[in-house]
Amino acid sequence: MSIAATTSLFIFVGLFALITVVLLGAMAFALNKLVKLLDTVVNKIDPVVNKATDVIETVQRVTTNVGEKADQILTKGEALTDNVSDRVEKTAGVVQKSVTGPLINLSSLITGVSKGFSVYTRSSHGSSHGFSKERAKVYREDGVKKDQH
Repeated sequence: MSIAATTSLFIFVGLFALITVVLLGAMAFALNKLVKLLDTVVNKIDPVVNKATDVIETVQRVTTNVGEKADQILTKGEALTDNVSDRVEKTAGVVQKSVTGPLINLSSLITGVSKGFSVYTRSSHGSSHGFSKERAKVYREDGVKKDQH
């Protein structure tokens, strides 16, 4: 190989090495800038992430509290409904025993008195319906005609 070829090769390798060093330096500089930019972004994002974490924890606590309160309200509502239902049933029983029975008895009494008064009125006014005092004596209480001797 000749000196000119060797010199050309030497210059070519030197230029290649210089370009490689410059490119490596540029990449190191760009990488350094990128690291600084990422640090800035991370510093800005950290408070946001912390706030989001706090908000999520608060939402979880509130959700848990609301669930517990709703469960307590449902339990109390169920107990109240059962209590009211029992009281309504007891009241209905008391009303039936203390009011309905006497009303039926009173209705029966009024019907009996009315019927008796009706029979008395018919028998005292003569035989307007074919009844007279004499004929009324012929019938027993159950309406069956007694033998007349």
